Amino acid sequence: MLRDDRGLATLETTLMITILVPLLFSVIEFGDLFQRWLAQESATVQVARYAGEVGGDTPEVRALLEDTLRSSGIDPARVVLEIAPARVGWRQPLTVTVRSTASIAIPFLFSADVPLRTTAVVRGEVDR
Repeated sequence: MLRDDRGLATLETTLMITILVPLLFSVIEFGDLFQRWLAQESATVQVARYAGEVGGDTPEVRALLEDTLRSSGIDPARVVLEIAPARVGWRQPLTVTVRSTASIAIPFLFSADVPLRTTAVVRGEVDR
């Protein structure tokens, strides 16, 4: 009995491509998302420390965040910065929160916006 295997390689290749391409893009997209979260986390901590040194929310603090995010490849216009309270004194807690949205797209599966939120808490270093 003879078996006709014509087209079997094409079918196997098609099935593997529909599995491997989304898997490959998933690894790339989630790696990029993780890198962005790490960069945002680092910028948040740096800005929180600076805000604690100068006593709260100032234009210099916001400029530092923009510069840090821009150097990491993140558009500062798409980021929300919250500093609470706006003014702090010696050893008072200061909370800095940075919020942004990252888009991921995985072929054949889905695309979505993922909210990223990073927070750092420091103590004020200005004696008022």
